[in-house]
Amino acid sequence: MNATRPPITYTEGKRFAWACIPVSAVVLWLCVAAFREGKTGFFIAGLLLGGWAGVMGIVQFAMNGKAATMTVSDEGVRFADGLFVAFSDMEKITTINPLPTIFGSFLNIVFYVKPDVAVIQAGRSLRRAFCLTTVGGNISMVGKHKMFSFMTPGMRPMSGAKMDQDAILEDLFARFDAVRSH
Repeated sequence: MNATRPPITYTEGKRFAWACIPVSAVVLWLCVAAFREGKTGFFIAGLLLGGWAGVMGIVQFAMNGKAATMTVSDEGVRFADGLFVAFSDMEKITTINPLPTIFGSFLNIVFYVKPDVAVIQAGRSLRRAFCLTTVGGNISMVGKHKMFSFMTPGMRPMSGAKMDQDAILEDLFARFDAVRSH
């Protein structure tokens, strides 16, 4: 029998914000150049895109490390909004990087749950527009699988030893496998 491990609480990382600030500066500089050339459409598009990237970078820095996004224990996963998903209610866990070409290592963890677990379909949110951590229920259109999707622009432990994304996922899967094997 495995010894009980202490829960690990994670918060957002800020690596993505480091990319947003210079990108917004470059886009806004190109926007000014387009305005000088009389390219109104490019100016407006650049102004919107550059402004969005700048605000996203500032919001990322402001939110960084301020709040827990996910706590993983030997029993399951608790999200910032209070939602708890027990490992015993999960069928499998998958992970992907939905934006592999963007600097900052985004992470999407999908927790597939048993058919009898209550899942409410999540709506769209402003948090997603600024690439902040989101969690929401989802019921797939194909096969009606129930799941909770946790998407974050990178995460790190709030305290304790520093962990990279691979170590975080290794710990998550080890805890899940320990419950599934009993």
